[in-house]
Amino acid sequence: MLASTARTALASVARNRTPALILRTSTARTFPLRTMATASGFLDVTHEIKLDHDNVRDLFERCVHPAFCAGSLSRRCRLLSRYKAATDLNEKMVIANTLIREMAIHGDAEEVSVYNDYGSLGLGDTAAHNKEEHAEIKRLVYDADATRMTKPEYDNVLRKAVTAFITHAKEEEDEQFPLILQKLTPEQNDKVARAFLKARTMVPTRPHPWAPQTGGIAQKAAGLQGAFHDKVCLDDLPRCGVVSLTPVIQVVETIEGRQFVDLKYQHPSEF
Repeated sequence: MLASTARTALASVARNRTPALILRTSTARTFPLRTMATASGFLDVTHEIKLDHDNVRDLFERCVHPAFCAGSLSRRCRLLSRYKAATDLNEKMVIANTLIREMAIHGDAEEVSVYNDYGSLGLGDTAAHNKEEHAEIKRLVYDADATRMTKPEYDNVLRKAVTAFITHAKEEEDEQFPLILQKLTPEQNDKVARAFLKARTMVPTRPHPWAPQTGGIAQKAAGLQGAFHDKVCLDDLPRCGVVSLTPVIQVVETIEGRQFVDLKYQHPSEF
């Protein structure tokens, strides 16, 4: 049985993580496709990276509770308080699962693709700085993944991980993206973008903070092993303290047992 499950899992990885089952309800959310290519068909790596950033921001806004912002006058907290808090445990579980998956995939994909090109752009020190921040983000995401959702500290653990991710994302967008766009030709930009999108299909779906971060063969090999392990891990529902799921929103169930919500923004399906 385990061998059969493993073979099925490996096949699913090769198919770019095609969902095994989609559960729909009348309250399911649908989102417009947001992709970008130039008139010549070139992709923009900064757009593809920011798309991931924006998905995490959107998921956090769907998941976070306004109580986090009690007594705060920050613009972000005022914005978040306008969103309906996800109070149902099942709903929060699938949103949190999706946040963890997207943050894990994004960080490793950047490291094995985009950051490898930073050196040739004169941004080697920036790549090293980014990997240092990624290491901390992975540790925080791992903490969220390892903490039971029923624990009272869970929301705060998840908030710390997402806040670190979003802070790093803003630094990339404000300081690094303009430099990348200045230094890359449209053809080079397209090549890096496609390498990033391919990497997203091959890296683990859960955080592995102790794996190599070199961006080379060692990290790619560890990533493939981690992706396979993530696919055959079946302990997620007990971790969250949930015995059965009531589909209150659109949920995607993969073969490993974790459940996810739809992403608001989508990468191109062909690259």
